Amino acid sequence: YAIIFEDTDGDGTHDKRIVFYDKLEYVSGIEVGFGGAWVMSIPNFYFIPDKDYDGVPDGEPIVLLDGFGIHANAHNIANGFAWGPDGWLYSTHGRSNWSLVGKPGTPEAERRRIDGGVWRYHPVRHVWENFADGTTNPWGIDWNDYGQAFVCNCVNPHLFHVIQGAYYEPGRNRPTGKYAYERIATIADHLHFTNTKTIRAGVGTPEEDKAGGGHAHCGTMIYLGDNWPSEYRNQVFMNNIHGRRVNCDRLIRKGSGYTATHAPDVVRAADPWFVGVSLAYGPDGAVYVSDFSDTGECHHRANTRKHTGRIYKITYGKP
Repeated sequence: YAIIFEDTDGDGTHDKRIVFYDKLEYVSGIEVGFGGAWVMSIPNFYFIPDKDYDGVPDGEPIVLLDGFGIHANAHNIANGFAWGPDGWLYSTHGRSNWSLVGKPGTPEAERRRIDGGVWRYHPVRHVWENFADGTTNPWGIDWNDYGQAFVCNCVNPHLFHVIQGAYYEPGRNRPTGKYAYERIATIADHLHFTNTKTIRAGVGTPEEDKAGGGHAHCGTMIYLGDNWPSEYRNQVFMNNIHGRRVNCDRLIRKGSGYTATHAPDVVRAADPWFVGVSLAYGPDGAVYVSDFSDTGECHHRANTRKHTGRIYKITYGKP
């Protein structure tokens, strides 16, 4: 489903729900702009036209690209749409699944492969390209005040400064990167978990809780709004799946790049079902968090609940 929620009386809670389109499966990314909605619904990337933004599609979805894979698992897939400051639509992609991407009808020999990293699509010229290669399973991309891009990684290490054409660790050696001097490492000077040999072993322990909650992250937000205090501006926020919280990393300039240091968590959920997925700040400066709200996580596909999801609005001071 693609659903529109509206708060008509401004009380901070939605009171209107519109089903924009209900014939989608495995939706892992959505953005609005240029006269419609841009939706990743594996194996296809769609544009659903709605020029007047009345919440009613002007026609059937248009398949822009196909060939996005879901071969190895259900969680290393193309995801996390976000408009970049350059007007391109950006997305991240896990490395355990490979995709052979092209416009519908493109022969296999002419398709391009992506199996880990960042890719982007131009909404006017309708061209797509690999932007950066590597990492493990990135979920979410955002930019700071200077237009520098960052992604969080679902599995350790958790944060990378993204540069066009760069190769990041860990990654696969392939012909396109044979002249790369070396792969770029994480900018984080810390981990959010304790056991690096068996990453799930520490989940729920006091030591893991103190470190940050766990190894898996989802959703990336660099806060540039005006509602939260100024000390949060240009800091990186990411959902910690096993830790039931929102981690914060503080970006510090270092040479031509950045170092990310561990800052206090901004949200901790008492609900054991809380599984944060996406983060975004709205035009009002409030932060919106989507919650999968289930007892399982990405590796558990049986008995998942389809109607328990939630969206939280977090404001500083009065709503």
